[in-house]
Amino acid sequence: MRNRLFLLLLTLLSTSLPALAAQPQCDVTPVDSSLPDSDRAEQLANRAFACLRDGKPLQAIALFSEFIGLQPDNAQAYLNRGSTYVSMGQFDAGFSDYSHVIELEPSRFEGWYNRGSARVAAGHYDAAISDLTEAIKLKPDVARAYCNRGLSFLRKAEQRMALADFEKGLDLQVDMPLCYYGRGEIELSDGAYSEAIDDLSRGINIKPTAEALVYRATAYEQLGESDKALRDYRSALSLSPRFKEAQTGLARLTKSNKE
Repeated sequence: MRNRLFLLLLTLLSTSLPALAAQPQCDVTPVDSSLPDSDRAEQLANRAFACLRDGKPLQAIALFSEFIGLQPDNAQAYLNRGSTYVSMGQFDAGFSDYSHVIELEPSRFEGWYNRGSARVAAGHYDAAISDLTEAIKLKPDVARAYCNRGLSFLRKAEQRMALADFEKGLDLQVDMPLCYYGRGEIELSDGAYSEAIDDLSRGINIKPTAEALVYRATAYEQLGESDKALRDYRSALSLSPRFKEAQTGLARLTKSNKE
């Protein structure tokens, strides 16, 4: 079966949005230059988080950048800006910021993990494996690092390594849908359709994706369970109406049922 990248279920790590008594506004006007640098930096950070809350990442990036101008050695600021860039699909800018985190604090898990996970999303699998391996050395008990590295191995057709990572991730944390999806994809390619359905169903029950539903529909088709396959193709299209593989599967089974 042709490999298709699942919707990546990685979590980029940054500062959680602070819960402040008086919520700041997303405001990019200049901060009072007469204030001490520490106070200006705090205002900039709070405004940036407010912009993220309001769904305004470009404004948040501008504010994080101004913060970095005041505190160029602040690794957390680069981490936050990098995660914002990656959320917008601006991977090169995100990689650059995460590299700054690693340069400033090489023993910080989040720098390696975020850069590696972003590289998975960008399809840079060798570099992703290298980064995530460093992250795992720093924190060997973080399940999502194994799931994301496993996906990189899977896309490089290194199924044995991928399966080991997926199983390690699930040993550490049972509610990791990407690990279930990856293991299910391997089982599907090996013709273990019932096992694939079990794993894909576990992932779907946690966080459904159109890709996972199409894979499960394919397994149901192989077992001759057309009604279940049709249901999954329709569910996939409800999540992603232009998903070509779901459209093709639905049309194929609908035509077959009419004949």
